[in-house]
Amino acid sequence: MVGPTLLTIPYQAFEACHVHLTPFQFDRYGKSIARLSYKDHSIDFQDLSILSPPLRVIDYNPENSRLRLDLSDYHTFHIKLKTLYDYLISTFYIHQYGFLHYKNKSIEFIRNLFYSLIDGMILSLYIYPTTYVKLVNGMTCRISDIKSGDMIRCVIRFQGISQLMNHDGFKLRLHHSVPSIWKIK
Repeated sequence: MVGPTLLTIPYQAFEACHVHLTPFQFDRYGKSIARLSYKDHSIDFQDLSILSPPLRVIDYNPENSRLRLDLSDYHTFHIKLKTLYDYLISTFYIHQYGFLHYKNKSIEFIRNLFYSLIDGMILSLYIYPTTYVKLVNGMTCRISDIKSGDMIRCVIRFQGISQLMNHDGFKLRLHHSVPSIWKIK
């Protein structure tokens, strides 16, 4: 069975300056989210789906659904993801009253509101343990079967920035999913 086609942007073609952000609104699940879109001279996507380069798996933890990937062989991809974060932080800083109802907060204050998916050269993606991975031979396995050292490519779909409430107030998270994963080695 083949699922719906998801148009993606190869990481080499992605430019953060084409990302647009809407004001926060509640989605159908009652989650407050500022939606992302991607618009340039030739495309207009209602979310941001990026095709990754081949990345080495560091580990997968099914208890917290976190897949950690090594970015050290793909500095361009790392820089583009960091640039996306910087762009989003700057947008929230410049328009802090419109997005957050804050006035005169520092850019560091805004930066500290964000949970980052990037820690050094490690990208953390959150994927349910039952998610299927396509194998080279046409078969599939579950993400929980992936081992350290395996090489994968994936589509990372960024839907927006979500607000997460905690005991200190709230944090901001780049809301994402991984609709397609391929094990290539």
